[in-house]
Amino acid sequence: MADKDYKAFIVEGEAREPQVIDNISRVFFYHSNFKVITLPAGENIYMLWKRLKEDDFDTDIIEVLRESNQEIQNQLTGLSRDDFSEVYLFFDYDAHQTNLGSAYENEDVVGQMLESFDNETENGKLYISYPMVEALRDFEPGSCGVSSNCYVAIDDLAEYKTISASRSLNPHFRDYDIDTWKEIIDVFAMKVSCMLGQAEVVSYEQYLDGISPGVIYSVEKNKMIEQRVFILSAFPEFLVDYFGMRLWKTCVKHTRNQLDNLLCN
Repeated sequence: MADKDYKAFIVEGEAREPQVIDNISRVFFYHSNFKVITLPAGENIYMLWKRLKEDDFDTDIIEVLRESNQEIQNQLTGLSRDDFSEVYLFFDYDAHQTNLGSAYENEDVVGQMLESFDNETENGKLYISYPMVEALRDFEPGSCGVSSNCYVAIDDLAEYKTISASRSLNPHFRDYDIDTWKEIIDVFAMKVSCMLGQAEVVSYEQYLDGISPGVIYSVEKNKMIEQRVFILSAFPEFLVDYFGMRLWKTCVKHTRNQLDNLLCN
């Protein structure tokens, strides 16, 4: 067992997601007495969850990842699950869910995964970016967005990286500073409220009582019926959950979004 406390951040990709985690560590955790280890899963969340489920979650997620590739084995040398006080998972939303086979065809796999990964001190806590990590850069400071920018059509998901880059004022995750993150969290609060059909931005108490990864997914499922995804990043959601009211009050400055003016829904 190591002498130091560790937190595992499990991500799907090997490029952009580690950049975001590295930035969050530098901006928010630089005084912390723990070490963040970013573990690229090298496979999507569905396959990772399937492996754990097949073992009735008796095998912990750190050991499953250790077996996945040599690079992760090297990162985890000398460490066991007991060395990690918290485990977080950050993955993109796969609207099609076509890679688990016919046995899961009629199941709500994402809903099951959110139930399985609902506690950072146990199996881990899952956060989903809609539609993908690039949602983090798809924002305009002080604005929840115009109607056409609030959603991405299912048919356009393959182009979303290009779409988000073309309208981003801050496209490079590694360069984000605390002021940029404050803007992101302010916009996140407006967008969550808009997603729920509320023109008035929710208070932190309302957020704490009524918003969770599962609730967000339930709303997104309804949008899926309309063949679109409401654009929402997982990373400000994580930060608000982690730091609580203090961060919310520091960042969330707007009390209303643009729902009434733009009729975004």
